[in-house]
Amino acid sequence: MQSETHILEINDLSVGFADSDGTTNVVNGFSLSIDAAETVALVGESGSGKSVTCLSVMGLLPEAGRVTGGTIRFQGRDLEQLSRAERRSLRGSSISMIFQEPMTSLNPVFRVGSQIAEAVQVHSEGSRDDARRTALELLDLVRIPEAKDRLRNYPHELSGGMRQRVMIAMALASSPRLLIADEPTTALDVTVQAQILDLLGELQSELGMALLFVTHDLGVVAGIADRICVMYAGQGVEYGSVLDVFSGPLMPYTAGLLKSVPSLMGADYDDRLLTIPGQSPLPGSVVSGCAFGPRCEYALDSCTADSVPLKASGERHVRCLRSDELSL
Repeated sequence: MQSETHILEINDLSVGFADSDGTTNVVNGFSLSIDAAETVALVGESGSGKSVTCLSVMGLLPEAGRVTGGTIRFQGRDLEQLSRAERRSLRGSSISMIFQEPMTSLNPVFRVGSQIAEAVQVHSEGSRDDARRTALELLDLVRIPEAKDRLRNYPHELSGGMRQRVMIAMALASSPRLLIADEPTTALDVTVQAQILDLLGELQSELGMALLFVTHDLGVVAGIADRICVMYAGQGVEYGSVLDVFSGPLMPYTAGLLKSVPSLMGADYDDRLLTIPGQSPLPGSVVSGCAFGPRCEYALDSCTADSVPLKASGERHVRCLRSDELSL
C-alpha cells in the first residue's frame, strides 16, 4: 500500500532489454521509497542498475528497454499505467532529472538563456518574455554570477561547473516535487564538485523538493543525504540512515565501498586504498545465491545455495544471511 508520506515508491521493479536471445534483466526486484522533502542517495558501482532505475522512473528507457515487473508510484499514481501524453506531462513538471554530462544534454548551437526559457514555456502558459525573466531568476537561484550576461552565452563558453548549474536551473524550471540527480558531479574537479553538492543541498532545503541523488562514490553522500540505498547487480542490498550505514555497515559490499573511500584523517602516506576483489556479474548471468557471494570474503556455502531475501534489521534492511554475526 502506498504510504501517505512517500512521494515516490518503487516496489519489486525489474527492467529488461531485448536482444537476440530474448530479454535480459538488468534490474531485478528493486524497491525504494522517498518521502516528500527527503534526500535519498542511491549508491553502487557502474553497471549496478542505478541509471536504468532512474530512466524507468522518468519514462525515458531506450527503445529496447522496458519494465518487466513491479510498480513505480509517484504521489500514489502508477506511472506504468499512464498514457504517453500523461507521462510526458508529468516529466519535467513534477519530476525532473539532471544528467551526468551537461555538454551532451545542452544544445551547443543555442544560447543557454533560450534553452532555459524553452524549458519554462513547455510547462507554463506565459509569454516568451515571461519565460526569459524566469530563466534569469533561475540562473540567480542556482548562484550563477552575472546571470543576465550568462543568458547570452553558448554552452561551450561556460565552465563545467557553470554548465551543470544551467542544467540544474532547467530541471527546476517547473518547481518539481522530485529531482533526480544522476551522478551530477562525476565529470567535475573536487572543488567544483563540492560547490554543486552544497548547491543541491541548499536548493533542496529552500524548495522543499525530494531529491534522489545517484552516485558510485560514498564519499560524497555524507553531507547531502538523509538515507542511503546501496545497489548491487540490479538489487537493493542495504538501506538505512547515513549515520547508521557509515558507522556500522551490515552488508560486506557496503563495507567494501566505505573502505575504498580516501581519508585524510589518520591515514599514513604509505596506506593503500582497499579494493573489492573480482567484478560485478554481467547482466543476465546466473549467480547462485547471493549476487555478491563470489566476491565476498565472508561467504559460506549457505550464501550460495539459494537466493537471499531482503530482511529487516531494526530500522534498516539488508540482503545478507550473515549480517547479524559479522562485525564490519
